[in-house]
Amino acid sequence: MKQKAAIKILLYLLFFHSWQGFAQKYEAEKATLSGGAVKQYSTAASGGAYVAMNDGNISFSVQMQEAGIYNLKIVFSLTDDDFNTQNLTVNGKTVGSVSFLRTGSESKLVFADATTFVRLVAGANTVAITKSWGWVDIDYIELATHETLPFTIDPYPVTPEPSESAMELYSFLCDNFQKKTISGVMTGTLLNRNDVALPLFSQVEVAHIYRCSGKKPALVGFDFMHSTGKNSEDSWYKAYSNATISMATKLWEAGGIPIFCWHWKDPLLNQEEFYTDETTFDLTEAFTNSSCTEWNTNSASYKAIIRDIDFVAGLLKKLQDKGIAVLWRPLHEASGGWFWWGAKGSTPCKALYKLMFDRMVNHNGLRNLIWVWTANGVDADWYPGNNCVDIIGRDFYYEPIQRNHASLIGEFETFKMVFGTNKIITLAENGSVPYPAEMQNDGAHWSYFMPWEGEFVTSHDHNTVADWKLIMNDDYIITLEDMPGWKNVAIINTGISVPQVYPNPVCQGESLQIILPPELLGGFLSIYDMKGSFKKWETLPAATNHTIDTFNLNQGTWLFHIAGKGGVEQVVKVIVE
Repeated sequence: MKQKAAIKILLYLLFFHSWQGFAQKYEAEKATLSGGAVKQYSTAASGGAYVAMNDGNISFSVQMQEAGIYNLKIVFSLTDDDFNTQNLTVNGKTVGSVSFLRTGSESKLVFADATTFVRLVAGANTVAITKSWGWVDIDYIELATHETLPFTIDPYPVTPEPSESAMELYSFLCDNFQKKTISGVMTGTLLNRNDVALPLFSQVEVAHIYRCSGKKPALVGFDFMHSTGKNSEDSWYKAYSNATISMATKLWEAGGIPIFCWHWKDPLLNQEEFYTDETTFDLTEAFTNSSCTEWNTNSASYKAIIRDIDFVAGLLKKLQDKGIAVLWRPLHEASGGWFWWGAKGSTPCKALYKLMFDRMVNHNGLRNLIWVWTANGVDADWYPGNNCVDIIGRDFYYEPIQRNHASLIGEFETFKMVFGTNKIITLAENGSVPYPAEMQNDGAHWSYFMPWEGEFVTSHDHNTVADWKLIMNDDYIITLEDMPGWKNVAIINTGISVPQVYPNPVCQGESLQIILPPELLGGFLSIYDMKGSFKKWETLPAATNHTIDTFNLNQGTWLFHIAGKGGVEQVVKVIVE
């Protein structure tokens, strides 16, 4: 513990020194103001003045000696709302947004700082904070050279004893993270006018992308929106829920990745809604106290929550029984407050997330889920913890709407700063899709993208036909056509997948005979179970035909990791019967 504390202190001092030694400071009152932004005077502000943005914009002219990614610290005051968001523009192009949290009461001006990241060119640059929604006061900005931290991704998913398919999916995500980005899309209309499920590849969004590019997305999103709620027993609602399961099955069989969210309707069935202002459901009524630290298991609200969780778990269990893994993205966009699960603040929402994790994993026995937690901006207080999150996702839409294919490097690096570097980061929901070249140039390697259904896919306000053709045909983007097929993804104990050169052998006796290619002769064999736990190790002979003893291996699937002397390695999945 003392050593960890010392490391944290050292990192803080290094960060502090970098700002003090190399930061360039620019006062807001000396910037170019427009659209209603005005200069205000206060002894609490740096230089005795600050700028009230109102509905306006602030544009800073900055000079940089070198091109690169820079830390951008914005010193601000926000007293009339819990949080708001403003857009960030660099050299005339919107590159993302900045979220600001409340700093004090309306009667007292209190300044704090928010940090994001921007790419600047050598020489003259324009950095502007422009109107999105809400009002904020800006004191000054500082720019300093950014040093990118490397990722150290957790080698295993958070689910204990994950299914083989979950390990395959997680390994595939780990192996491609920071190398390529997986293409995805959300579906909307699953049924035709006769309440019959449309074919997966006839879905409006999937079909549109294919018509534009000749490629299909590798990841497709579905919603349990109609699986629970006031009308969930009606035939149309049941047909919709069944369609999500059948389409997810077809997608997995085609080598793709299904992802589910859940617009969770009022558990008490009072309203057929999930929006805060359209339902009376109060999450805090499921607790025994106002601090929301203990569930009231006898309350009607708690029992309704458990009933819904168990029902959706049953749907996910159908996929598990078929050997299908799922990216599971519950309670999304909670900090926005527009859904009932986020309306009462972070404490009850985090408790609900943890309750769902425990109930689905430990009570319902789900082992096929990769858990995706979604942030909506500055959400550190809403994070449920590393032990129940595999992937951290950012939902991002340009406001006001614009077609913009920037990398969103500021959002990407902010996530690393706030949540650390041991989780995969993804663009969980979006409008315009970042261009592959932009992501590669800036190092914003989102694991996958998933534009929302309908107009976000088909409208030229977000993504044009030419955009889809460019994006989906870039070598950096993984499409369904690029997917290897789940039987061809193997797993090693580091959580990284490598191609296998053999079919999956089945061992029915006490030994297994394999034929080694020349590059693996005289190498080493390590055997692991599906969680990556080490079982045995042996040196391989310099002969192509080799017999491996499997007497002590229990029935099930095992991973044979074979490493040649020249650094060549292969993994074989072996089924012991």
